[in-house]
Amino acid sequence: MDLNNKQAWCEEYGDKVERSFCVDRLYDLGLTGFMNLEKQKNVYAHDMFSVFPSDLKTVRTPFFKAWEKFEIDPQYAVTINMKDMQRYKELYPNIVVVFDVLWDDKICKKFIEGVEYGVKPMHKTYAGFIQDIRAAVMSCGNKKVEYQGRVNDTGGNAKASYVFDVRKLQQLG
Repeated sequence: MDLNNKQAWCEEYGDKVERSFCVDRLYDLGLTGFMNLEKQKNVYAHDMFSVFPSDLKTVRTPFFKAWEKFEIDPQYAVTINMKDMQRYKELYPNIVVVFDVLWDDKICKKFIEGVEYGVKPMHKTYAGFIQDIRAAVMSCGNKKVEYQGRVNDTGGNAKASYVFDVRKLQQLG
Protein backbone atom coordinates (compact mmCIF):
# COMPACT_ATOMS: atom_id res chain seq x y z
CA MET A 1 0.00 0.00 0.00
CA ASP A 2 1.40 3.36 -1.06
CA LEU A 3 0.99 5.58 2.00
CA ASN A 4 1.12 8.66 -0.22
CA ASN A 5 -1.83 7.56 -2.33
CA LYS A 6 -4.75 8.88 -0.25
CA GLN A 7 -7.40 7.72 -2.71
CA ALA A 8 -6.17 4.11 -2.62
CA TRP A 9 -5.83 4.27 1.16
CA CYS A 10 -9.42 5.48 1.59
CA GLU A 11 -10.97 3.11 -0.94
CA GLU A 12 -8.99 -0.09 -0.34
CA TYR A 13 -7.34 -0.23 3.04
CA GLY A 14 -9.13 2.41 5.13
CA ASP A 15 -12.58 0.90 4.68
CA LYS A 16 -11.43 -2.55 5.85
CA VAL A 17 -9.61 -1.14 8.87
CA GLU A 18 -12.56 1.06 9.86
CA ARG A 19 -15.03 -1.81 9.65
CA SER A 20 -12.74 -4.06 11.66
CA PHE A 21 -12.31 -1.36 14.29
CA CYS A 22 -16.09 -0.83 14.59
CA VAL A 23 -16.76 -4.55 14.95
CA ASP A 24 -13.78 -5.78 16.96
CA ARG A 25 -11.88 -3.03 18.74
CA LEU A 26 -14.89 -1.09 20.01
CA TYR A 27 -16.26 -4.33 21.43
CA ASP A 28 -12.92 -4.99 23.18
CA LEU A 29 -13.16 -1.51 24.72
CA GLY A 30 -16.70 -2.16 25.94
CA LEU A 31 -18.12 0.44 23.55
CA THR A 32 -20.74 0.43 20.84
CA GLY A 33 -20.40 1.98 17.42
CA PHE A 34 -21.21 1.68 13.77
CA MET A 35 -19.91 2.87 10.42
CA ASN A 36 -21.16 6.16 9.05
CA LEU A 37 -23.46 5.24 6.16
CA GLU A 38 -22.48 8.45 4.40
CA LYS A 39 -19.09 6.79 3.73
CA GLN A 40 -20.80 4.79 0.95
CA LYS A 41 -21.22 8.03 -1.01
CA ASN A 42 -18.31 10.07 0.36
CA VAL A 43 -15.10 8.26 1.40
CA TYR A 44 -13.95 11.46 3.13
CA ALA A 45 -16.94 11.62 5.50
CA HIS A 46 -16.21 10.91 9.16
CA ASP A 47 -15.72 7.20 9.72
CA MET A 48 -18.09 6.12 12.43
CA PHE A 49 -20.46 6.91 15.24
CA SER A 50 -19.49 5.79 18.72
CA VAL A 51 -21.61 5.32 21.79
CA PHE A 52 -19.89 5.95 25.10
CA PRO A 53 -21.28 5.36 28.55
CA SER A 54 -22.42 8.77 29.80
CA ASP A 55 -23.58 10.37 33.00
CA LEU A 56 -25.55 13.60 33.24
CA LYS A 57 -24.80 16.21 35.88
CA THR A 58 -27.74 18.59 36.06
CA VAL A 59 -26.32 21.85 37.41
CA ARG A 60 -28.99 24.30 38.53
CA THR A 61 -27.44 26.06 41.53
CA PRO A 62 -24.63 28.56 40.97
CA PHE A 63 -21.61 28.39 43.25
CA PHE A 64 -21.94 32.07 44.11
CA LYS A 65 -18.84 32.28 46.31
CA ALA A 66 -16.58 30.39 43.88
CA TRP A 67 -14.41 33.43 43.19
CA GLU A 68 -14.16 34.38 46.83
CA LYS A 69 -13.22 30.85 47.91
CA PHE A 70 -11.37 29.43 44.89
CA GLU A 71 -10.78 32.24 42.36
CA ILE A 72 -13.08 30.50 39.86
CA ASP A 73 -15.66 32.58 37.99
CA PRO A 74 -19.04 31.71 39.57
CA GLN A 75 -20.66 32.01 36.14
CA TYR A 76 -18.86 28.80 35.14
CA ALA A 77 -18.01 27.13 38.46
CA VAL A 78 -19.33 23.58 38.78
CA THR A 79 -18.65 20.74 41.16
CA ILE A 80 -18.23 17.02 40.78
CA ASN A 81 -18.29 14.68 43.74
CA MET A 82 -14.95 13.14 44.63
CA LYS A 83 -16.87 9.93 45.29
CA ASP A 84 -18.27 9.94 41.73
CA MET A 85 -14.84 10.56 40.22
CA GLN A 86 -13.44 7.52 42.05
CA ARG A 87 -16.38 5.35 41.06
CA TYR A 88 -16.10 6.39 37.40
CA LYS A 89 -12.38 5.68 37.39
CA GLU A 90 -12.89 2.18 38.78
CA LEU A 91 -16.06 1.12 36.95
CA TYR A 92 -16.36 3.25 33.80
CA PRO A 93 -12.95 4.38 32.53
CA ASN A 94 -14.45 5.47 29.17
CA ILE A 95 -17.42 7.39 30.57
CA VAL A 96 -18.34 10.83 29.27
CA VAL A 97 -19.76 13.17 31.89
CA VAL A 98 -22.18 15.81 30.59
CA PHE A 99 -22.74 18.98 32.62
CA ASP A 100 -26.01 20.70 31.73
CA VAL A 101 -25.69 24.15 33.32
CA LEU A 102 -28.85 26.25 33.52
CA TRP A 103 -29.02 29.51 35.40
CA ASP A 104 -32.54 30.86 35.01
CA ASP A 105 -33.67 34.30 36.14
CA LYS A 106 -35.10 32.97 39.40
CA ILE A 107 -31.79 31.78 40.82
CA CYS A 108 -29.28 34.27 39.37
CA LYS A 109 -28.97 36.39 42.50
CA LYS A 110 -28.54 35.50 46.14
CA PHE A 111 -27.81 37.35 49.35
CA ILE A 112 -25.23 35.59 51.52
CA GLU A 113 -24.39 37.19 54.85
CA GLY A 114 -25.77 40.52 53.61
CA VAL A 115 -23.77 40.52 50.37
CA GLU A 116 -25.48 40.15 47.00
CA TYR A 117 -23.90 37.61 44.62
CA GLY A 118 -25.01 36.97 41.08
CA VAL A 119 -24.53 35.26 37.75
CA LYS A 120 -26.09 35.94 34.35
CA PRO A 121 -28.84 33.72 33.01
CA MET A 122 -27.45 31.02 30.71
CA HIS A 123 -28.00 27.51 29.47
CA LYS A 124 -24.86 25.72 28.27
CA THR A 125 -23.85 22.11 28.09
CA TYR A 126 -20.29 20.80 28.42
CA ALA A 127 -18.81 17.30 28.35
CA GLY A 128 -15.60 15.46 28.96
CA PHE A 129 -14.04 12.10 29.65
CA ILE A 130 -12.79 11.46 33.19
CA GLN A 131 -9.24 12.43 32.22
CA ASP A 132 -10.56 15.73 30.77
CA ILE A 133 -12.41 16.49 34.00
CA ARG A 134 -9.35 15.62 36.06
CA ALA A 135 -7.25 17.96 33.88
CA ALA A 136 -9.86 20.71 34.35
CA VAL A 137 -9.80 20.21 38.13
CA MET A 138 -5.99 20.33 38.17
CA SER A 139 -5.83 23.43 35.96
CA CYS A 140 -8.10 25.20 38.46
CA GLY A 141 -5.81 24.33 41.37
CA ASN A 142 -7.28 21.01 42.50
CA LYS A 143 -9.80 22.86 44.68
CA LYS A 144 -12.22 20.97 46.91
CA VAL A 145 -15.31 21.98 48.80
CA GLU A 146 -16.35 20.01 51.87
CA TYR A 147 -20.05 20.01 52.65
CA GLN A 148 -20.60 21.10 56.24
CA GLY A 149 -24.10 19.60 56.36
CA ARG A 150 -22.82 16.18 55.31
CA VAL A 151 -20.04 15.60 57.82
CA ASN A 152 -22.04 12.91 59.62
CA ASP A 153 -24.14 11.88 56.62
CA THR A 154 -25.00 8.20 56.42
CA GLY A 155 -27.38 8.50 53.46
CA GLY A 156 -24.75 8.07 50.77
CA ASN A 157 -24.21 11.73 49.95
CA ALA A 158 -20.71 12.78 48.92
CA LYS A 159 -18.91 14.69 51.63
CA ALA A 160 -16.67 16.66 49.27
CA SER A 161 -16.50 17.75 45.65
CA TYR A 162 -13.95 19.15 43.25
CA VAL A 163 -14.69 22.67 41.99
CA PHE A 164 -13.63 23.73 38.50
CA ASP A 165 -14.39 25.99 35.57
CA VAL A 166 -16.65 24.01 33.25
CA ARG A 167 -15.29 25.93 30.23
CA LYS A 168 -12.21 23.71 30.52
CA LEU A 169 -14.39 20.96 28.99
CA GLN A 170 -15.84 20.73 25.49
CA GLN A 171 -18.92 22.91 25.00
CA LEU A 172 -21.77 21.08 23.29
CA GLY A 173 -24.31 23.84 23.17
